[in-house]
Amino acid sequence: MRYDRAPLKATRTDEGYLVDTPVLTRTGVFEYRDGGGRTRREYRPPDEVFNADSMASLRGKPVTDGHPGKVTAKNVRQHIVGTALSGGRQDGDDMVGDIHIFDTAPVDAGNKELSLGYELELDETPGVSPNGERYDAVQRNIRYNHLAVVKRGRAGNARLNLDAADAVTKTEEENDMSMVKIRLDSGLSYDAAPEVEQELNRLRTELKATTAKVDTEAARADSEKARADAAEAGIAKAREDAQGAALARVKLEATAAQHKVEFKAGTADRVLREGVIKAIRGDSFDMAGKSDGYVEAAFDLAVNDAQARQDAVANQRRELGGGQKPAPTGKERADGVEPPTSARSARQSYLSNLKQGGE
Repeated sequence: MRYDRAPLKATRTDEGYLVDTPVLTRTGVFEYRDGGGRTRREYRPPDEVFNADSMASLRGKPVTDGHPGKVTAKNVRQHIVGTALSGGRQDGDDMVGDIHIFDTAPVDAGNKELSLGYELELDETPGVSPNGERYDAVQRNIRYNHLAVVKRGRAGNARLNLDAADAVTKTEEENDMSMVKIRLDSGLSYDAAPEVEQELNRLRTELKATTAKVDTEAARADSEKARADAAEAGIAKAREDAQGAALARVKLEATAAQHKVEFKAGTADRVLREGVIKAIRGDSFDMAGKSDGYVEAAFDLAVNDAQARQDAVANQRRELGGGQKPAPTGKERADGVEPPTSARSARQSYLSNLKQGGE
């Protein structure tokens, strides 16, 4: 998008409208500045400026109060103050066209120059114009989008024919609008005024800062949740461990009481285990200097041996008392079928031994 400006003059109708056929642009080399402050010189050759399709694209385009960017059906109502009644026409090195300004408030406020807004394709081939002016690129396929009234524009040849009292004197050339290339997050890019880029950069900076703050808060929240989850898991584990320890202590105290080991509520678990071992193995069983793991293993073996002896004695008593089948032990099958060494075979073996001893 390019914006070429020139002072305007016009005549007023009885209704107060401004009408004229001003010079709108010309051929030649135009200077522009990009967003980095660099000056570009672009050549508008006659065959492009006076191209029939290019000049026809001016017809019906809106006259706007300043440059609002690209004018479309969605935003024209907000900016239109007049209309280009015709397409462009060649007048020597200039292009003229018929315009009609309905809302003259911008002109009355001092915006008395014209500025064409148009799209084009840039041929980046540098060269020298027929007038000997050096250029960096050539403007091609020019298509007009709107015509703006501005306070100051490119000094030169676009003039409105105001009455003598309203005549606009030639103004000093204002710096050309510095156009910068803006790239959107979607990947699309377009030319815009520097203040648009500045505002966009400001918003992007604010968005970046806000996003960083949100990410920081989210990370903090995640950390707090992780700590809370870890604490909750720790509490549950501690509760489970405490319950297991309590059950193990109750079982240990019951075993100690069964073997008539005296103890108090504060007696250590190891002391209880050593007392049970001595009650089963005798006081000569030495555990001095042994590890807790050794004592725990010796305790389990002693208790199992004591239980096995009790089971054997109980079985013998039942057999001598009338051959009743002993209570099932852990070695019997759940379906009631006796294993090879059953209570009946044990009784027969016992009676056979008595008979042999009597002989």
